[in-house]
Amino acid sequence: MTPASSLTAAYRVGRTTPRDVAERALAAIASLDRGEVPLRAFIAVHEAEVRAQADAATARWRAGAPRGPLDGVPIGVKDEFDIAGFKTTSGTSFLGGEPATRDALAVARLKEAGAVILGRTNMAELGVHPTGLNLTYGIARNPWDLGRDTGGSSSGSGAAVAAGLCPIALGNDGGGSIRIPAALCGVTGLKGTWDRFPTDGVSMLCWSLEHSGPLGVTVEDVRIAFEICTGEPFTLPSVTKPRLGVCRAWWEGADAELVRVVDAALDRLVRDGRAELVEVALPYVDYATPVGMCTFLAEGAAALERWLDGDAAFSPAVRLAFDGIRGVSAPSYVKTQRVRGLVVRDFDEALWRCDALVSPTTGMAAPPYLDDALAHGELDEAKIATLVHFTFPSNLTGLPAASVPCGYTAAGLPVGMQIVTPRGADALALAIAASVEATTERRRPATCVDLV
Repeated sequence: MTPASSLTAAYRVGRTTPRDVAERALAAIASLDRGEVPLRAFIAVHEAEVRAQADAATARWRAGAPRGPLDGVPIGVKDEFDIAGFKTTSGTSFLGGEPATRDALAVARLKEAGAVILGRTNMAELGVHPTGLNLTYGIARNPWDLGRDTGGSSSGSGAAVAAGLCPIALGNDGGGSIRIPAALCGVTGLKGTWDRFPTDGVSMLCWSLEHSGPLGVTVEDVRIAFEICTGEPFTLPSVTKPRLGVCRAWWEGADAELVRVVDAALDRLVRDGRAELVEVALPYVDYATPVGMCTFLAEGAAALERWLDGDAAFSPAVRLAFDGIRGVSAPSYVKTQRVRGLVVRDFDEALWRCDALVSPTTGMAAPPYLDDALAHGELDEAKIATLVHFTFPSNLTGLPAASVPCGYTAAGLPVGMQIVTPRGADALALAIAASVEATTERRRPATCVDLV
């Protein structure tokens, strides 16, 4: 994995050029998809456009006039963001009949900054499930172990960054879809405060839950991308021994091994004087997953009503999920939103007692793909609930949340730590993530390329 800063440092001294890096990325994407087990991080790449953008960036660097820290840096974009000239299918076989005529705002700002947009990354169909399964475009594979799940729904973005195909990729997050693949693929991801990161030109199925944001090799990659895409200065604050809130009852939703890894990472922070821990309570947090799923699917079913009523070719698991929610009564839905208010109150009150809430990002490390799921898809409610157990609350609350690698399981799989901060304190979440990053060993995935 090559951070964006390493690429621009190499451009600055003439060690390589954006065109050379783009060619390496294109060759690696093609090579990894030709293997016995294709990576399928990307589902569409326009090579001519990539080369044209890379050539323009190369000319700017040679002239000593780069546009900024992402000029000439390759970036992947989830298949929910409009990219001019590409079809936006949201991982389906029936959406995106015509290519987009203009870029999503985040994509446009990246292009203005000189970034090279490699193409569309794979995703779970309509973002419904937190896995890398997609029966239309192929299964996204985890670079740490090609037999394991990337997590989702921003599966291709997580895989692309972890495999070194690009240092940054855009994702979308309605229940954990940035943070889950970031955790399972061993990279950093940020879901900012609700509505802070631009969603113009993004296919949004669940308007009250969804957040867009970047995944990156490093915290600094994520910071730069967030700053450019939002158009706001985004400087990390100097944090002196922040109070990190831990709710042990909530942590019971994670495998014991992951809890040990996250605890060890927190112990390092405390030992180094980088943080102190405080116990907090979240009395209603166990309602977050069912309330989140109900909200996500109800809003999605409303957005997709015409296709659900027609003959659109949903995968069986996605069709079943939406058909099930359409039987929920209006009074039942209203009751779920009242419970949502209790979850919001829980987190607001807990964050009065600490600077940030910390937890494992997911309840399990990357699980293996099952043969029948690869052939037919899956609707494994226990697996889904375990993956989204820690992520759904910050979608319900709109709070910023980051996932950062904090260690590894005995099998060598990455583990993510989630950091949730008060509304508007997006930079604080990344600043704490930077402390975790500075005290954590970093390993290389089994499937990984170098762009320099």
